[in-house]
Amino acid sequence: MVSKAVGVSASALSVAVVVLAWWFRSPNDEMLRIAAVSAGLSALETPATSETLQQMSPEDVQPRPRPRPRVAVAYGACQDLFAEALPLLDHESLDGEPQHFDTISSTTELLKSFAHYFRHGAAAERFVSNSTLFDELVSVAESHPSARWVIGGNAPIMASRFHAEGCEVLLASRMTPRLQNTLPKDIKTVGGDLSGKDDIHLILEYKADAQWGPYTTPRANRYILHHDINNPMVSSLELLDEHLHDFDANLLVVSGIQMMDSHPFPPGVREGRLGKIKEQMLSQKASTLIHFEMASYVETKLVLNLASYIIPYSDSLGMNEQELANLLHTLEHGTVTIVADSNPRVATALDQMRHIFKLIRRSNAKISNSRDLSRIHVHTLAYQAILTVKGSAWKQTKAAAAKASLTAHRHVCGVKTVTPSQVRLVMDDSFSTSTHKSDAERVNLNPDNPVSCWDEQINTDGKLIDIEICVAPVLVCINAQQTCGAGDNISAAGLSLQI
Repeated sequence: MVSKAVGVSASALSVAVVVLAWWFRSPNDEMLRIAAVSAGLSALETPATSETLQQMSPEDVQPRPRPRPRVAVAYGACQDLFAEALPLLDHESLDGEPQHFDTISSTTELLKSFAHYFRHGAAAERFVSNSTLFDELVSVAESHPSARWVIGGNAPIMASRFHAEGCEVLLASRMTPRLQNTLPKDIKTVGGDLSGKDDIHLILEYKADAQWGPYTTPRANRYILHHDINNPMVSSLELLDEHLHDFDANLLVVSGIQMMDSHPFPPGVREGRLGKIKEQMLSQKASTLIHFEMASYVETKLVLNLASYIIPYSDSLGMNEQELANLLHTLEHGTVTIVADSNPRVATALDQMRHIFKLIRRSNAKISNSRDLSRIHVHTLAYQAILTVKGSAWKQTKAAAAKASLTAHRHVCGVKTVTPSQVRLVMDDSFSTSTHKSDAERVNLNPDNPVSCWDEQINTDGKLIDIEICVAPVLVCINAQQTCGAGDNISAAGLSLQI
């Protein structure tokens, strides 16, 4: 299946030598290696500074202004209240074993649900059906010394990242004027002013190796609670419709649909709103690329709705490793999977990406007016993986993987520059391109050129589709400062180089 791979190892003996060399590597050697990876990613992040620059004349090197890409980002907004999870949740009050719940209605369910995801290091987002409980949790959290308020929601976070990367941005979010004033001034916001209160998301964060009672988490992550009223209705949709034609977007980003998950809609209302989103996607001209950003879903019916109303009309999908496994399981078996490996091997994720690509392409062939899926971006703790169809509108996949990796580090660490002593590389020194031995080749990580790219062909019902896959290591923070919003920043940063 793989037609060309980077750095294929010659023999099992050479693999053993590499493993032994890694085992006995000194701390100083590791710092030099991390510094080399950081420099390699930075060189790739801006394509004009890569090896092509060496072949250009001095006149060509002069920077040339390019039109600002126009990006429309939808839907919703909220206030994010961040707080440390462990001081707020009493493990001694946990009565019984960890357990999954689709929604949270009591303190008992909250503690069992938190324990379930904490022990796996998996991100989770849950609707709190008990409004009194949610208000009490917010009151306690905002009084804690670790508490801080920021603007939240997939759409505003992605919009802010696109703006920071030089894009012209149209944001579809209904929010109070006070919350809107926290956005960069030249992001155009449509959706109307919210006269009441902004929806609140309570984000309970924890660090890697933290202990909560008998449980230890393998990685830093967050557990999110909300009781949204405005966002599930996608209330900014119609006003966005009024502006999309004149804005003439290069890219439309659809996000925030997870706010519909487990929300108590009257019969038919949710399907009606999804139908309106589908109509909005269908109304875009072919040259406007459409990206759908996945999220945490627990309601099987909603994920199946996505497969009918949203995914067929998307050119690109973005997701983390949990969402990747969840989407694949739903497409294959018709049910969601509650928790997946929080640090899957590269080969496993790549196989899942290929399988999703084939399933969606096969399904879309039977749906009128559907788009041909041409991009999948999976962001994990250890690496970024981007699959794009050769000859599609998506540009600079290698540079996008590098930028996504560096954005992950900068956001989670809360820094602008890399400090090697504060970083570890979780991705292996080499990885297999597939778990299927007949298709697999081994790729070695080259610190000086750390993004590995190769071409493949995927057979979809007898049609061979040429694709490119790029994998970039992530410089993982030893002391993570924030995990929430990482996926939105990562996805937007990668997309900004590909449109």
